[in-house]
Amino acid sequence: MSSNVRMKGRTTEEAINSALEVLKATKEEVDIRVISEGEQGVLGMFGGKDAEVEVKLKTDIAEEAKNVLQDILDRAGHITQAYLQDDSAETTSLEIKADDPARVIGKDGATLAALQYLVSVIANKGREQRKRVEVDCGGYRKKQEKRIEKIARETAEEVEISGKEIELPPMTPRERRIIHMTIKSMPKMSSYSVGDRDNRRVIIAPTKS
Repeated sequence: MSSNVRMKGRTTEEAINSALEVLKATKEEVDIRVISEGEQGVLGMFGGKDAEVEVKLKTDIAEEAKNVLQDILDRAGHITQAYLQDDSAETTSLEIKADDPARVIGKDGATLAALQYLVSVIANKGREQRKRVEVDCGGYRKKQEKRIEKIARETAEEVEISGKEIELPPMTPRERRIIHMTIKSMPKMSSYSVGDRDNRRVIIAPTKS
């Protein structure tokens, strides 16, 4: 059975109800797009134009995100397979299996980051409750996360020994978030960001007593 239908009727309500019958769904289970509200004919009988609607079954955001990701990859000519790695109330994690992971990841993970952004925007469009979507390929993000966590821990050790704050090089928003989350678990350490845009950096400092 199709997940979306176009239907006509004398009114938009009639067209919607006809579509719901075909889909065997309720209004809460679908997205409705009114294509035409129709026009009333002369004396309500002649020359009128039917209303037309498109009604689509709502999909789970995890499934929607996976389908969107696969579609983007296919259109880009990548030989890949996208699959759901993990799904929670807050985050949907997708993994890409690729013949050429480096091409999908891009320099410094730029292509992967762009994919994640696009999938998140499209999959969350029109939804009242937004959900974080993460995209990885070949475990690249997991490896990067461990590397950044290590930088945070080693820098925190230096700060504790010297008693002086240390400024890290410019990082992406995701990298800064990992640093902050790692430092947050250390009672004697604190962190904050400075700078603008591409020059935004994290400073790790001893907690003031």
